Amino acid sequence: MAAMRVRAIGVTPYDLAAGADFLKNLAQQERLPLVSANLIDKENGKPVFSPYLLTNAGQTRIAVFGLTGQLQNTSEKVSLRPWQDVLPHILEEISAKSDMIILLSSLPQQINKQIAKQYKTIHIIIQSGQFTGNIYPKIINNTLLCQTGAKGKYLGILDIRWNRGHQWQPGKQQDPKALQSRLDRVVWQLQRLRKRHQEKELAANTYYLRLEKEKKRLEEILADLNRRSTDQAQPDCSYENTFLAIETSLPQESKVRAIIEQTRREVNRLNRELRKKQRLTDEKIGQTFSGMAGKNRCKECHPSQVAFYLRTDHARAWQTLTRRDQQYNPDCIACHATLPDYGTATVQDEALLTSLPARFHNVGCEACHGPSLAHANEPDSNLPGQPKAATCRQCHTAKHDPAFDYERKVPRIRCPAG
Repeated sequence: MAAMRVRAIGVTPYDLAAGADFLKNLAQQERLPLVSANLIDKENGKPVFSPYLLTNAGQTRIAVFGLTGQLQNTSEKVSLRPWQDVLPHILEEISAKSDMIILLSSLPQQINKQIAKQYKTIHIIIQSGQFTGNIYPKIINNTLLCQTGAKGKYLGILDIRWNRGHQWQPGKQQDPKALQSRLDRVVWQLQRLRKRHQEKELAANTYYLRLEKEKKRLEEILADLNRRSTDQAQPDCSYENTFLAIETSLPQESKVRAIIEQTRREVNRLNRELRKKQRLTDEKIGQTFSGMAGKNRCKECHPSQVAFYLRTDHARAWQTLTRRDQQYNPDCIACHATLPDYGTATVQDEALLTSLPARFHNVGCEACHGPSLAHANEPDSNLPGQPKAATCRQCHTAKHDPAFDYERKVPRIRCPAG
């Protein structure tokens, strides 16, 4: 972020993975412009980072503030102040200092929508998300809600034409004629229901209540559009949105690449030290892998299949991690090891993943066929599972392997018959 000269960075729960003190020291060393209005130091009751920052774009004064989402580690030295308590005070403070207000939020999307509906003076909400992809800007009240997909695969660009009106130009979804037509339809449906049902029945009719709510919403939007259309002194602002896909074939900037590689090595070192203190007991590991046979046991009856497997990339999956110094990164380990299952509970157990016995390193036979100790003990009555496309796509996801083609690739790793 420092190398890219970013003007403001919203603090998310993931940024606090190594602790608030670590992040504060890093911010001071690198002069990172971190903002969070609701992340509070428990000792002094003050914000850990700047609640907001002021900057300029030409003659436009911009205030950027942050709201941090739910913390992952409740034992930290910090706490979150409810956004309902923070927003009124900070908006009152920055409104007089700025022409545009931008919120960087890692709160859930439904809360961001609620904020947009409640506070019209926030002009843009840029929300972060780990699982949701690109979200095209949407006007809620007078707030532009937008998001770029996680993992840095896209850049989001807003080309904004801003003026003293401070009102966004309605998009197609707010075309007055279309809105009026929709309102007329809702009113007709309400009148029809009133003719058919008693007032007491309608009070408990969820469909009727939903229509009433929709009628009120449409009336408010149309009234606002009508007011703005007659106010010629305050023309509407407009924007154009673009998502740029960052192709993996593009050359990497050497300085940024060096920072990323250094960070990866440091994260791995920290995880290594942490797991020395938090390693699972042999008993716990034994319970988790109690149904696993291991490739050496498979080799007793299937020597040609294991010999073939040892020539595949699956047999060298762990080496990929060690070469990149990521063998203690739980986000990577799951798909480079043989697990009893690849369900959520197992994959998310970081202590388990970083304590794996060496015999379960690499993607072995049971990664595809499932735990097979019962089969090894009684081959005829306990047949192993047969891999399908869904089996492979547990790891070969669109995020990690966008070019994966099951029909084309499975012949390359399918064991010979016998």
